[in-house]
Amino acid sequence: MTRIDADLQAQVNAQLLEQGAFTQLELLLASGRLAYSDYENWRRGELEYLDDSLMGSPQKIRVQLEHAGLYARSIHLVEQTQDFHAWADAGGHSRLKVSRDPALTKLISARYLPPQSIPQMDLFLDNPVAALTNGITRALATGQREAAHQQIDRLYAQSPNHADLAGYDQLLSALDRLQQPVLDASETLAFLNATSSVAKKLMGSQWRELMAPLWRQLAAVLEHAPYDPATPQLHHSLALAQAQDWPRTIAAVRNEQAWWQHCELAMRLAQAGTLSHQREASLSGWFALCWHHPTAAAAALDKPPFPIGSLGTDWFSFLDVADELEPEDDAATILDAHHFPAWMLIHEPGLAQLLGATITTTDAAGAQLYLCVHNWLQARRERRNTQEIELRRQLQTLHPALFRYLKSVVG
Repeated sequence: MTRIDADLQAQVNAQLLEQGAFTQLELLLASGRLAYSDYENWRRGELEYLDDSLMGSPQKIRVQLEHAGLYARSIHLVEQTQDFHAWADAGGHSRLKVSRDPALTKLISARYLPPQSIPQMDLFLDNPVAALTNGITRALATGQREAAHQQIDRLYAQSPNHADLAGYDQLLSALDRLQQPVLDASETLAFLNATSSVAKKLMGSQWRELMAPLWRQLAAVLEHAPYDPATPQLHHSLALAQAQDWPRTIAAVRNEQAWWQHCELAMRLAQAGTLSHQREASLSGWFALCWHHPTAAAAALDKPPFPIGSLGTDWFSFLDVADELEPEDDAATILDAHHFPAWMLIHEPGLAQLLGATITTTDAAGAQLYLCVHNWLQARRERRNTQEIELRRQLQTLHPALFRYLKSVVG
């Protein structure tokens, strides 16, 4: 029996709860395997095959999709196949190409719905309300304001008590905002936060088509506004992250002076680095969180907001080691989130070359411990024996428990 990762199950369940269905394409977007900008280019017809833009090991991606499908079927969801068309192809006459591999095309094109959500075809075809709601979603996703407005008017006429009428009006209002300047960033942020959940519920996997341009619009307005700890969400890094523009999110965080002192910015850097598979950026964010905001770091690592590709496995290994290395005499020898970055260097020495010593940029105790381990690794690599011995002594003084772990690894 195939063992399916708990984090992957959680992503399927979360998508099902938010959108009423699970799609493999949404999983690729949510897990950072597919950049939203590449998805947009594909839907515009500018990329021939979608899978050419997937990030990470093709074999790992295939296994992830296969396991997600297995789990979806195990909870009795029914599989359907989606067809994708270019946004400019209003008539849906030509299909976009997903992959050169038919099996991978089938995997990525799969959508899974609860049995009760699948209408009988004859009833569905004869149901004008269902046809209207599908048409509204298509019009909103492709930015066809007049078509969306007309179909919402028809829905009012045909089903005046429809539960989603107010929601569709809100989404139409969101589409209108793209043609208007942002006059009040705080009001716009509140509107977008409230509207995103409505878009996910009513538009399913097409919600980003409506919301991403709106978040980019807000990001442009906030681009030159400095970070204010009193209003941490009114920074363009958040709007860029909501639009899933991970490279610009990373740049927006790092352009802030002393960004590591702000928990929200460090968390955004960790998220953007993780979801764009830029490990140096991801670890820089995580390590800053550990040194300056250890409580928040531990909470996020215990239950990552972006589990696939995060440090969750390493964190739990670290906790196991911390339990094994009983403190000898005083509490100062206990291992906690402050010490996780230094432990990671011992656990994975190659990180010393990826990150360098300049990542510390702080005199926090955990950062100084990291720097000691980093310098020791460099001395060991360059066979500077005298310096290596001195740095081992320094590490033993700074943190005896971590020194005992180092001895257990390298002798």
